[in-house]
Amino acid sequence: MQGLSPSEATLFPDPHRLRLEERLRTLLGLHAVGVGRALNMGIVDFDPAPPHALTDDWRSAFALHLQCPFRITYESRVILGSGDLAWLEKDVRHAGETDSERTMYDYMADRVDATFAELRPTVTAARVSPFGDLRVELEQEFMVEAFPVSSGRAEAWRFLHRNAEHVVFPPEEPLEER
Repeated sequence: MQGLSPSEATLFPDPHRLRLEERLRTLLGLHAVGVGRALNMGIVDFDPAPPHALTDDWRSAFALHLQCPFRITYESRVILGSGDLAWLEKDVRHAGETDSERTMYDYMADRVDATFAELRPTVTAARVSPFGDLRVELEQEFMVEAFPVSSGRAEAWRFLHRNAEHVVFPPEEPLEER
């Protein structure tokens, strides 16, 4: 097997990583206020929309959309993860309606939402590794982590300011050919 050329080995050049980290610094000091999902994409919301927002929508001003494997931890334990989407709540907890499609992710997301509402953990750090791994640290030992696992250019995660700029990993613009 032939090795990777330097241009092939640099999927995620530093300028892109630095741009992502710069935008993620917007989260510093904000509170995590909720989690949710859209199909198999995890969503983490930060601080509610400002009172002068043009909508009655409850959504937050800032969010992470996580399409790669991810987890939320508390005190070194996983409390919610992308793998929870694979398990129906009725099969694990033996509770709820027998025809329900509610997953363990949905069940645990409700519990995380209640915890975030009570504790209002503040973002203290946000980092991106050279491989695009995302780590958002919060007060009270909470952490959000995402782990891109594809060698392709499929979107793994996105940080967005609603109705404003979005930044994506991997970067949307193709890398220069050398």
